[in-house]
Amino acid sequence: MRFHDRAVDAIERYGLIKVFLFIFVFLQPISRGTSIKESAFVIMLVLFCVKSVKRGLSIEYRDRIIQGLILLTAVCVISSVLSPYPLDSFNFLRKGLFYQLAVFLVVINEFDGMEALRPLVYALLSGFAVLSLAIVFTRPPGVLLNWLYATTHGDDKLLQGYSLFATFYIPLALAYLYASRNGAAVKAVFIAIISMEFVLSILNNHRGQIIAIVVSMAVITVLAKRYKALVAWLVLTAVISAALLFIKPDSFDRYKTIVMPDSYVTKTVRASGSVEYEGLTDRLSIWKGTLDMIKDRPLIGYGYGWKKIAYAVRDGGWLDRWDKESRTYGYFSERGYGSASPHNLTLQILFEVGIIGFAAFLFFWGAVVWRALARAGKDSGEGARLLVYSVVGVLVSYALINLVNGLWEEVHGILMMAFAGMVFVLQRESTGNRFRGRV
Repeated sequence: MRFHDRAVDAIERYGLIKVFLFIFVFLQPISRGTSIKESAFVIMLVLFCVKSVKRGLSIEYRDRIIQGLILLTAVCVISSVLSPYPLDSFNFLRKGLFYQLAVFLVVINEFDGMEALRPLVYALLSGFAVLSLAIVFTRPPGVLLNWLYATTHGDDKLLQGYSLFATFYIPLALAYLYASRNGAAVKAVFIAIISMEFVLSILNNHRGQIIAIVVSMAVITVLAKRYKALVAWLVLTAVISAALLFIKPDSFDRYKTIVMPDSYVTKTVRASGSVEYEGLTDRLSIWKGTLDMIKDRPLIGYGYGWKKIAYAVRDGGWLDRWDKESRTYGYFSERGYGSASPHNLTLQILFEVGIIGFAAFLFFWGAVVWRALARAGKDSGEGARLLVYSVVGVLVSYALINLVNGLWEEVHGILMMAFAGMVFVLQRESTGNRFRGRV
């Protein structure tokens, strides 16, 4: 026991759990250094368990956010137990939900208020800033101006998924910039970093992701009543766009499809006389196929993890049931495990954990939003402002980007759960509560 006591004292004195959490979240957007990332997580978890045996866990079970997370976890586990593919589902639980829960528990137990959270915010944002700087200094202008081609026709892992990460990091950084009381020098650094990330996101040239970033930035700026800043961001966007058009006239050709009706719905009459509605880069056809499979297991789905959708297609005989001339058949017949995807968060959750799981997901994030909005106008402190700005901005971006993605697992799941933990800590501070209970 004496050794255990000394170990716990050392863990608390040097903040070791926080140190390894910072390393873990810092490395999330960086594809390299996986072994360091995993080692940091394991050490963090071991230290947290050692401390928790002595100090206990601090969990407020009456809080709706906690209740929502418990419900969501329970549904994911039950769905995986009853899944036609339990081994695959539990493997995803181990690699996905387990990491998310661990990060959430560490955040709500190790941090108490805005000042305590500040280093975590810096650790989160620094990882993406370092990635951005690495891209600027290691990739020539010719590659950056043809970013989309470099990632679709090459294997440059440093460039892959950049603007998808930006849909999380830029809104969070902007919310912190507007909410914080830092000096002019720190704010200047934030403005420079956000501007750099914004420029790189435009160069990445993914339409949906840029729309999510721009809309979320506008929403946060209006919410913070920074109207001059809104004009400045719009001017920056116009200048960047004009410069790109001058340097590379075809830079925005892909955006023409946004105003073309055929991009959304196209009616096609087959040679056999059948009619099919396509659009959104064939996503309507993908969604139709996913919805067909959901109808077979509507309540609890096929188990946690999206990659098994290829197994569900095969074992459900869907390639024989679908019209072989259809885009749905074409997509799923050409893609196997880990390649086929629902391409929509709602459909992906319904496929994995069914209607019950989707309801639990909405309950959890609904509680997060409610807790944030409930503080609007009641508390003007730095933490309360960050709470409101970040929840609205990050979740607006998250909702928009997930119209054609399913980002609730793996790296993006960890980032969102770390964010949810931060929201819990901020709302606890804003309402005047502190750690309650001991498990």
